[in-house]
Amino acid sequence: MAANQISKNEGVMVGQSLADARLLSPTLKVADHDPLNDGAALKKLAHWLTRYSPWVSDAPPDGLLIDMTGCAHLFGDEMAFAEDLMHRLHRFGITSRVAIAGTIGAAWAFCRHSADPLTIVENDKTALALKPYPISALRVDADTAARVTQVGLKTIGAITSKPRAPLAARYGQSLIACLDQALGRKSEILSPITPPPDYRVSTSFIEPIQHLDAVEVNLDNLCSPLIAALEKASVGARRFDLTLYRVDGGAHTVMIRTSALTANKTLIKRLFAEKLKVFAETYDVGFGIDQLVLSAFECERIGQTQSNLTGKNESDMETALQTLLDRYSNRFGRESVGCFIPQASYIPERSERLVPVADASKTAPNWNAFLEQLQGDNHLGRPVALLPRPEPITAIAEVPDGPPVVFEWRRLKHRIVCAEGPERIAPEWWARPAQHVEPTRDYYRVEDDDGYRYWLYRQGLYERGENPHWFMHGFFA
Repeated sequence: MAANQISKNEGVMVGQSLADARLLSPTLKVADHDPLNDGAALKKLAHWLTRYSPWVSDAPPDGLLIDMTGCAHLFGDEMAFAEDLMHRLHRFGITSRVAIAGTIGAAWAFCRHSADPLTIVENDKTALALKPYPISALRVDADTAARVTQVGLKTIGAITSKPRAPLAARYGQSLIACLDQALGRKSEILSPITPPPDYRVSTSFIEPIQHLDAVEVNLDNLCSPLIAALEKASVGARRFDLTLYRVDGGAHTVMIRTSALTANKTLIKRLFAEKLKVFAETYDVGFGIDQLVLSAFECERIGQTQSNLTGKNESDMETALQTLLDRYSNRFGRESVGCFIPQASYIPERSERLVPVADASKTAPNWNAFLEQLQGDNHLGRPVALLPRPEPITAIAEVPDGPPVVFEWRRLKHRIVCAEGPERIAPEWWARPAQHVEPTRDYYRVEDDDGYRYWLYRQGLYERGENPHWFMHGFFA
């Protein structure tokens, strides 16, 4: 399936039987072809390459793409950028070829067909540099490349000056599209393997650090420039990622989230410190960490807060609560700390939804306004607590359609002294199949002789010939 250059020099070829290959090279090293793990290893390497640029994508089976726009100056120039990359890959035992060009198609062609392992071509010289390369360098399929070559058009330069319509009619639009992409006449988008951050800062170490305690110490050096950039743009972020790049090619990310937009350096450092303590229990630094990258995501313009005469912000209490919830969310998991938000449904047990605090609305829901909007002025209020699911009860009413005068729930009888209702709630017939539509409910607010108040409902209507049943659904304070 594949052979390196040393084995090819001894006569080994792709597609050759293993026995013939061993005759040519008795010391040949052989490994099973494992495309699944090869793809996983390529993705792992792509994640590690985000140390150079956030715009990285894998190009199976053996390629990686990096959009290095605005990144080369961090290393000095493009040559230093490429040499640093090749040097690190060589230390991993990976043979690499690197090409830098103005388009993805041109870089792909130079990387695979250039005589030099490192090729850098300026944008205005791309068309001229591509001319001597074979048709296969345009990323067309092997059949198209063979057909074009058979008629004597063996190089890219041979088809560049040819009329486009006959070429497209004979060999398909894919040939013209690949040519235009390589020459920059047609745009091509690189889809990054991870979403690029809105803001990003990094720091490198001459000597790799061996303990996560040193990561926490150096976190201040990362937070300061990042917060300065956020404050300069008057924005805050809801997600921060700290990526640790190991010397051996591993990359691991520690993520924190906040329920509100923030650019508070103290809060960010505190959340990361708590998260790193948990992360350290299972993390292996390997041969050391040589680079840290701090990124900000989900950034939006942040509003100004008004302070009172004492110099304190009017929202200090709310901020303190949000900080506490953020600490819980990052320590126990964002799905473990949630709150209820209104959901448009007439059925009480489906009129609310539990969501993580970080995903909830930034303003407290007005439940009374929600109920008035949902049911107008007919609702009688909702109990402070609902049962996980309505429980059947035995009830006796003076008249069939009236409120109960006594009911039995969990083997205890309750005599009702006051009742209010009914509040009729029809089923959501449009959201369910006809055979699964529930009967209409009549809700009552009742009070027993001990002063306890309950929320009961009768399911089913006598006038429709149904057999109604009573249920306990909630409790009032």
